[in-house]
Amino acid sequence: MKSFLIAFIIFIIWAFFGLWLYSWLNTESEPTAVLTEKSLITTDTLKTNTIDSTTTPLDNKIPETDSISTGGNAPMTVKDDQSDILFLFEEGIMSHKNSAEIIVPEPSIDFKYKINTYLIEHPNKEVQIISVYSPDENMETPNLGVQRGNKVKQILIQTGVPSEKIVVKPVIKDILFTENKEFNDGFSFYFKPWDQDRVEEFEENIPESTTVYPKFSETGIIVNNNLRNLLEEVKTAHLKNPEMTIAVIGHTDNVGNANDNYRMGLQYARQVRWYLISKGNIDKSSIKAISRGETDPIDTNSSKRGRNANRRIEIVYNYNG
Repeated sequence: MKSFLIAFIIFIIWAFFGLWLYSWLNTESEPTAVLTEKSLITTDTLKTNTIDSTTTPLDNKIPETDSISTGGNAPMTVKDDQSDILFLFEEGIMSHKNSAEIIVPEPSIDFKYKINTYLIEHPNKEVQIISVYSPDENMETPNLGVQRGNKVKQILIQTGVPSEKIVVKPVIKDILFTENKEFNDGFSFYFKPWDQDRVEEFEENIPESTTVYPKFSETGIIVNNNLRNLLEEVKTAHLKNPEMTIAVIGHTDNVGNANDNYRMGLQYARQVRWYLISKGNIDKSSIKAISRGETDPIDTNSSKRGRNANRRIEIVYNYNG
């Protein structure tokens, strides 16, 4: 009997010890299992979120692009010299690949008025036009950044901004073109202290006005060596000073009616202007045609020689557009 009791007590002790050991092992393993499950759930969730945030639905798929950039419907900014945004426009000016033409969208049409007003209120400032073009676009002279920037410059000049307070700064950069080869984040503007030294240096380098005698006829102007030489001169001057504007002025003698002479002078000036634009690859916004008719003779109209001298085309280079 005594041996049975001893054996029973030992069994109870081992049974208790076994139950305690099992309970302890089970308690230690549960947190590990829970953590592992949570870890797997978290990983799957992260993967799902990553796919959702970077994948566009098939019906809204982003089109193939020609180059890599931020692109998109980026707003257009006008900043001060501390890079703080003064004006923000919903849409940028639209440009097209390999073209100098620009389109100002309706929501941003007021950009020119705001820039003009700011410069009136801050006469010691100038505006810098940052005009982006792509290395994937056609190589032209001047480059497309300059050409597009000059288009915007002409808009500002027509609004009342002085030409000498406008600086075009082309920047070559990768551009994200749309499926239609368009982009609308190619322009931004900065107000900087007005650099009057630059203006004085520019004015010193402006070429003198030129008088040319193309071959006149009843139907218009016939191209001769004088006009061809003028073309080379204007091309060279424009390449050196792409911000410069050119006035083509038509002059006549006083034979006939003054109004008819004015119209004839304008007709001749327009023909020379178009010749320079088409043959010289010069932005048409940089050249304007003007007539002075018979009002500005350089010789007497009482002789054939004098009348021939008065029938002329004058080229005047200007800093102010």
